Amino acid sequence: MKTLTFCLFLLGFTFSACVDLKKDEYTQRITKLETALGKIEHKLLFNKLGSLPELKRQTEAVELRIKNYLVLDTIDLITGKKIQAYKIMIKNWTPIWKQFSQLKDGIKEESRTLKNLRKDIEAGAGDRASYEQYLLFEKNKVTQLDVLLQDYLRLKKENLQTYQSLHKDLNLFSLELLRKHNLRQ
Repeated sequence: MKTLTFCLFLLGFTFSACVDLKKDEYTQRITKLETALGKIEHKLLFNKLGSLPELKRQTEAVELRIKNYLVLDTIDLITGKKIQAYKIMIKNWTPIWKQFSQLKDGIKEESRTLKNLRKDIEAGAGDRASYEQYLLFEKNKVTQLDVLLQDYLRLKKENLQTYQSLHKDLNLFSLELLRKHNLRQ
């Protein structure tokens, strides 16, 4: 009888040790996902569009002056291409800002989900057989957030390069158009 009790105790201990090993593995994987998510958030916040309202105001002022005072037969092809690229840049500000907001919200949501998953795993709650699937699903979500971040950074960089290369020239051009219009009046 003592041998049977001892064998059952040993079997129970071995089983619980295996469960704890899996639990540790799962929590380590969640820690890695949280670290990756933290890096994504840091990159996003480091590269936010803090001066977007000012840039947008400046670009819209230039666009409005050009619209109001430009006589179509007075520009050359190069200036026309610059104006077209500038208009595209202006239209891209809103989607870039939306993408920033979506990333920020997605990071918060994913952080909450990972915390809840960690609590469930540590407490042994829910369907233990599905923990692996849950972790893979959350890993894919973190990967998607990273891809969206890279796309956001690329679009932001392209738009800022366009702004830096065109704004000064087109601002001077629009001010010159305004000056010529005022002289005619």
